[in-house]
Amino acid sequence: MADRLQCDLVMRGGITSGIVYPRAIAKLAETYDFRSIGGTSAGAIAAAATAAAALGRRNGKDHFQTEIRKLPETLAELRTGKTVLERLFQPEPQTQRLFGVLMAGLGREAMSHKVAKIITAVFLGYWSYLTVGFLLVLLPFLGLAMLIGISGAAFGLIVALAATLALLVAVLVAGYEMARDIIKRLPENNYGLCSGSRNGVPDEAGILPLTDWLHEFCQTVAGRNSQDPPVTFGELWDNGGDQNAPRDIELVLMTTNITRGISQRLPFLEGSWGQLFFKKEEFEELFPAPVLEWMRAHSAEIRHEETVEVPEGYLPLPAPEDLPILLGARMSLSFPFLLSAVPLYAADVTRRRGDGKFELQRCWFSDGGLTSNFPIHFFDAPLPSRPTFGINLVPETVALGDVVEDEGKRSVRGLEEGGAPIGPRIDARWKNIYMPSTNSSGIGATARFNKFIGIIGFFSALFDTARNWGDTELMAMPGYRDRIVHVGLSKNEGGLNLKMDRDVIVRVAERGERAGELLADRFSPEPGSDPQTGEPIALTWDNHRWVRYRSIMAALEELAKRFRAAWLKSEEPTWWRSYMDLADREPGSPPKSYPFGNLRQRAFALDTTKGMVNSVEDWGGDLTFDRGESSKEGRSPRPKPVLRSVPPGSNDPRA
Repeated sequence: MADRLQCDLVMRGGITSGIVYPRAIAKLAETYDFRSIGGTSAGAIAAAATAAAALGRRNGKDHFQTEIRKLPETLAELRTGKTVLERLFQPEPQTQRLFGVLMAGLGREAMSHKVAKIITAVFLGYWSYLTVGFLLVLLPFLGLAMLIGISGAAFGLIVALAATLALLVAVLVAGYEMARDIIKRLPENNYGLCSGSRNGVPDEAGILPLTDWLHEFCQTVAGRNSQDPPVTFGELWDNGGDQNAPRDIELVLMTTNITRGISQRLPFLEGSWGQLFFKKEEFEELFPAPVLEWMRAHSAEIRHEETVEVPEGYLPLPAPEDLPILLGARMSLSFPFLLSAVPLYAADVTRRRGDGKFELQRCWFSDGGLTSNFPIHFFDAPLPSRPTFGINLVPETVALGDVVEDEGKRSVRGLEEGGAPIGPRIDARWKNIYMPSTNSSGIGATARFNKFIGIIGFFSALFDTARNWGDTELMAMPGYRDRIVHVGLSKNEGGLNLKMDRDVIVRVAERGERAGELLADRFSPEPGSDPQTGEPIALTWDNHRWVRYRSIMAALEELAKRFRAAWLKSEEPTWWRSYMDLADREPGSPPKSYPFGNLRQRAFALDTTKGMVNSVEDWGGDLTFDRGESSKEGRSPRPKPVLRSVPPGSNDPRA
């Protein structure tokens, strides 16, 4: 028996909401070794750091209870009037003015105060254009009035009118220049205010920008310095570079290819979508030198060189095992307009040049949260061998709590809107922390009722639904909902609140530790009392595995019944051959695609299919995985899952 338990971990995106994760990770690390770690956006930062720290632990340098645990306090430190967290987001010179306006609008305060701050930021950023616009109108009016000898009250009236007109023109000039920043300079900076890297050069307070800081942090917790070779996905695997072999530590990060309109996972970005290339001079602006040098030195061979035109300065991405984990984290956290998108290139096979070659076309990679902000499906298995914990982040306005309806009885426990306790009294330390406590609870506990006012709120809710509906539905499934801890955040916590003060950061971090404690205790080998409620733990690891078994077998049964029905129906007279005739046709007869390799394979396929069809024939009554109207009568867990063919979502050969 292993000395330590093992777990997987998936974390949701949320920009600064990721401050929840470090102490949750440190708490789990007291009990578990991390085997598979995944995340999106801010969750990708936490996942990369966790994987690097797991590598450090494997090599005898455990930083979970030091660097990882103390990270929130480090980010909360004030450096020349700003927290370290705020200083990680450093705009480029050409986007500095827009960044100032954005920061002015992020405060959680009265609208009148916010508008005043935005106006001030516009004035400070665009004062030269305001001044020029104002004077270009005012001075000619004054000069003309003085030239024709107007004085007294008439002169005052002209000055007032001229000043009003000049102010309007000044605002229009400043607005025009701001529009130019948005339309021209933002795309020039890869559609982001901050590139995230200045090649290791800190700001005036000694703080590195986000990507450079993350590189240094991951290197530190892995037990190396920033100039050493970067941590790679293959190092985590520790399997000799064999992509099909078992992996000691697995890191999977979600990104979004907005050019092709698909989600993609790192490190397996290529495959059926073709080889990807990076442009050296573009990556110099996005990644620190040691990472870029590693990628240059380990770039792969060009595939299909005879048909793809690769210009000078474009290099193939390294193989998946040679990709730095920093690349994955950076591609996942490219929050639109705040952080620059990452450009890669692929052959455009829809257009061939006159010489028969395909040219490279740019593919923009943005925030993984655009397509899956909480990829709880990562590392899923029909029958799990270790828990895959999920940490979900929700607005405090979501009604976190158990609503249980079973056998005609209804009970409620948890935290209602705003975090006020209902049901049994819960210690204040557990405010806004929730996990289901029974098999029947948790289905609707985090179902959102999006509250919005006006057209902006409406479209915000549309966007939120479009990107989160799949994750939200999956969280309600049996075998998923009991392994997710939900952390509620108020309007001034997380998200785009780059200006959170120290007290807020520490408070949110403490909430993360409580979430980690709840996860660890719920699935303990010897579960005792729930640390949140003090009651005996019902949703144990054994209960989770039993629920997964019951759920997957009921879904397999339904699939088998539908398969049998379609197989037998095809035997009825029709224009087409039956499935049996197709499977038993002579070698070489049409259709000729995907033939069996030999007669033995054909015989195996026929016998196995017949056996499955026949075995389902008598299923029903008591001979079924799903019977009755309640769980006590043999009904399987609800909602009942449906098995269907879906894309694997990854080019990982082991997917």
